[in-house]
Amino acid sequence: MVYLLLISIIFFYLAYRYFGSFMDRRCGIDKQRQTPAHTVNDGVDYVPTRASILFGHHFSSIAGAGPIVGPILAAMYFGWGPTWLWILIGAAFVGGLHDYGAAFISTRTGGKSIAEAMRSIVGQRTGRLFALFVLFALLYVIIVFLDLTATTFSNTPEVATASTWFILVAVIFGLVLTKSKMSFLAKIAIFVPVTYAGLAIGHFFPAPALSSNVWAVLIIIYCFVAAILPVQVLLQPRDFLSSTFLYVLMGAGFLGVLFSRESIQIEMFTSWNPQDVGALVPVLFITVACGACSGFHSIVSSGTTSKQLDNETDIRKVNYGGMLVEGVLAVFAMGTIAILSEADRTAAGTPVAIFAAGAGRFMSSIGLPQPLAVEFSLLAVSTFLLTTLDTCTRLSRFILEEFLQTRSQKTRWFGTAAVLVLPTVAVFQTINGMPAWKAIWPLFGATNQLMAAMALLTFLVFLKNKRIKYGFIIPAVVVMVIMPLLALTMMTYDSGLDLMLRGIALSMLLLGGFVTFMSIRYVLQTK
Repeated sequence: MVYLLLISIIFFYLAYRYFGSFMDRRCGIDKQRQTPAHTVNDGVDYVPTRASILFGHHFSSIAGAGPIVGPILAAMYFGWGPTWLWILIGAAFVGGLHDYGAAFISTRTGGKSIAEAMRSIVGQRTGRLFALFVLFALLYVIIVFLDLTATTFSNTPEVATASTWFILVAVIFGLVLTKSKMSFLAKIAIFVPVTYAGLAIGHFFPAPALSSNVWAVLIIIYCFVAAILPVQVLLQPRDFLSSTFLYVLMGAGFLGVLFSRESIQIEMFTSWNPQDVGALVPVLFITVACGACSGFHSIVSSGTTSKQLDNETDIRKVNYGGMLVEGVLAVFAMGTIAILSEADRTAAGTPVAIFAAGAGRFMSSIGLPQPLAVEFSLLAVSTFLLTTLDTCTRLSRFILEEFLQTRSQKTRWFGTAAVLVLPTVAVFQTINGMPAWKAIWPLFGATNQLMAAMALLTFLVFLKNKRIKYGFIIPAVVVMVIMPLLALTMMTYDSGLDLMLRGIALSMLLLGGFVTFMSIRYVLQTK
């Protein structure tokens, strides 16, 4: 396992240095050109931010459970070989390209989303359909994470206390960052340990036992407040601090891999078509998702991140670099299941629990008590639930404002409230005895990848419009268009799926096909 991790890190470093530099040159990155953070700078959403702080926000927003659950499931289904190869190739040349492109487009268009960029280039109808698709996808993410967070807080009050402490520390950290003349390193040296003290506080002072419904209401209120606050008050400091959880987890895990003697216990390759899973193509690409490429990343890149970029040169550091670091996390996640026996995997149950069990075994090799390492791994993943929630709320408001073509103080308040109405209603609903979000979960992977395909198509169209050579993006576009459309086609004809799910799959298939057709037509017809 140690060789796989070392090869992966070297590969991603070389990709960052050479392919990242190539993209900078091809796109004409100009360090003298003012970014939207400077030209707009409203002190709320558009705020120039140092790259290290912004990287923390971006990485916290795009990481979390996605690059952990996907690689673990894919390794179980198809073996570690194809999973590892797709993480490497996907993160470096598909997902990283996708994230870079979304941020570049937004930076060059005054902070607009990729959907708005598509509207202004290809046409009103195409752009508005794309925007609606993105908005509903974001609302779905809010519904999912709202239910998961409320359930986590209800079942584990210690995590609720630690999360509340974390938010309070983040607000104070934000004030110190903007008001204090203390050095940046000194501020980090103080606030990172204070943040981690929340682990002990949560352990000794767990929150009151409340039902998941009560927690859902409280979390909705939090999302509203957090999404209307200026980014430097909560979003930036909180995401920077939360990213340190994954840094520590990955650092300790990497040392554990180096010193452990654990051997790989899952097969390199299992089957092209595992029973009850589906064919390797397209299921592998849909399952790994965030570990290689995720449409959600394009919304973050062209939403909150692009509005805080201090310099165009930070696009490679924050967006491309963030995807490569997430690729390292995905490889590590794959390693956590690779060292577990079938009995250990069965005992753990869920992918997150499998990750914690494997990470705990790795970290125990450097002297950390295994139960403590397992608990820390679980908390590190849980930390990102809240960060994803309020980031999605803010992003949904941005998309709604663009769709309505209006932006003001009123839309900041009423737009944020409007996008929380559907999640508030849906989180209390059930379909066939299960939460509404879980009933339509099989479609999430395909629709998320379809969003990535449309983002890559937008990048291609944008480069064509600006007369920039775009051949380097075509392989990524082809892969990411074919895989989700193929998956949605299979779901449409799957008689084992609920009729409603098949109908939604067909709708997404038609939408993706339309945007693809309009984009290709624009590219072919434009000289």
